[in-house]
Amino acid sequence: MGGRAWAGLRADVLAFCAVANFTLSYALTKLALDEWHPLAFMGTRFVVMAAIALGVLGVQRRFRVVFGADLPRFALAGLFGFTLYQLAFVLGLDRTSAFSSTLLLTTIPLCSLLFLRIGGIEPVEPAQWGGVGVAAVGIAVFIWAEEGGPRLAEARLGDLLSLGAAASFALYGIVGKPLGGRHAASTVLAGTLLLGSLPLLPLALVASPSRSGSPISPAGWAIWAYSAVVPVYLGYTWWNAAIAARGVAAIAPYTLLVPILGGLLAVGWLGERLTGPKLVGAVLTLLGLALGRRWLRWLRRAPAGDAVSG
Repeated sequence: MGGRAWAGLRADVLAFCAVANFTLSYALTKLALDEWHPLAFMGTRFVVMAAIALGVLGVQRRFRVVFGADLPRFALAGLFGFTLYQLAFVLGLDRTSAFSSTLLLTTIPLCSLLFLRIGGIEPVEPAQWGGVGVAAVGIAVFIWAEEGGPRLAEARLGDLLSLGAAASFALYGIVGKPLGGRHAASTVLAGTLLLGSLPLLPLALVASPSRSGSPISPAGWAIWAYSAVVPVYLGYTWWNAAIAARGVAAIAPYTLLVPILGGLLAVGWLGERLTGPKLVGAVLTLLGLALGRRWLRWLRRAPAGDAVSG
């Protein structure tokens, strides 16, 4: 196996590890929100994460990199990847089920393809547009299958926020990709995290940490500590490195694994119900997103010897 193949395999492994990390954090965050006020949970975590980011940039002596010519791109990536994504993710997860959140967040590759096409970055083939349509039908079926059917109350708001989180994370990958080609993954993470954290820091003071007024349990604090370090400082670093190596279109579809892993966690760990209609919606969404990726060589009818880009 040549060096290029090894680099591609390494990127695939990093992307898988990042997605597994994100999936676990969804289930753990859902558990934590039984005790924590969502805004306090998010704000206090980002106080810690911003402090670590400052330390990383200080040790690396990379402040001039972040606050130099690439400052606008660092700031925009931080806005999409942390400020908007985390607000939509945590508030959405608080208002819908863990499985709904994980499924809707798999529209990240769908959003990525649309944004890449709208921005004229790369063409979108007919098979990919077909995949977008199938995925959209699957999402509609899944939301309709929510207990009580589609409604404009909290569950619907939670679903819409989760979709917004997917769009924000897709834009984070697209905006941040050029940074990954110029700077180390750890520097890209620390810079975007620091700038994206600034609007979230006041949230640590807005609300009481506990939803009920009772002290947070040791388990609640353990999840808080885990989510302040592991999903971001490992998951985002792996994700950024994978995108820098293989590109957004190739790596974004790894989020297709999120509902599979997250659904197993939600059903087996959180006790959520997976009904037949929900399963149909999930399968349609995964099928559509898979069709939207050019992994399916036979759909393109490419000769066996041709390379198919992801």
